[in-house]
Amino acid sequence: MLRIKSLVFAALGVTVAAVFFPVWFAVPVAVLFGGWELSLVVLGSSVAVDKEAGALAFRSGFITRRVRLADVAAVLVEASKVSIARAGGGEISLYAWRKSPLDGWLRVPEIAGDIGHAVASAVALAQHAGGTAGGTVKGTAKREVGTGTSARTRSAVASALLGGTGLVALASAFLVRVHWHNPVMTALGVILALALGVSGLFYVLFTLWLLTRQPRPAGDRPSAA
Repeated sequence: MLRIKSLVFAALGVTVAAVFFPVWFAVPVAVLFGGWELSLVVLGSSVAVDKEAGALAFRSGFITRRVRLADVAAVLVEASKVSIARAGGGEISLYAWRKSPLDGWLRVPEIAGDIGHAVASAVALAQHAGGTAGGTVKGTAKREVGTGTSARTRSAVASALLGGTGLVALASAFLVRVHWHNPVMTALGVILALALGVSGLFYVLFTLWLLTRQPRPAGDRPSAA
């Protein structure tokens, strides 16, 4: 059902881009959006526990992330959202297949609890095999102290991608064709432009908020003296 939904979204996205945007902008948008949705159709989404390799593998379309079980500090399940916190900093979150009311209407099962329980069990076994769970997490955190700059770099890259997405959405809002002889098409164009503008502005403001909340390195903090 989710693959069928992605296929329908791919068709709708490509059609909207071709109708409401100029050709020079519609082609790359249609390729990127259609390619992403088609990757979900072909490859799907999955969470796999590789006990032999001691790793978790997250797949969403052509994007794959791997996390060592020994590096997992916490597993949190909130409704349909599963969050994996890493001992060295950073978090991976995914919506376990029910992302919206539309998924509920399509009767997509709620399996976030099952995924969270399976991941937590695998993490506990991996940490127990390497010693006590607390000792393993502590040791992992200690090894990751030297890679703080890398973690900050990944955070900066993620913020830049989010902000870039917002800027592209804002630019797209001004490129939407809103002048049509048909009032229905005019209304649809205005709605699309407003949706892109509001979402783009939200992404940009949220990125700025994230940047202001990023902690400074310990060496940059003023001393109590």
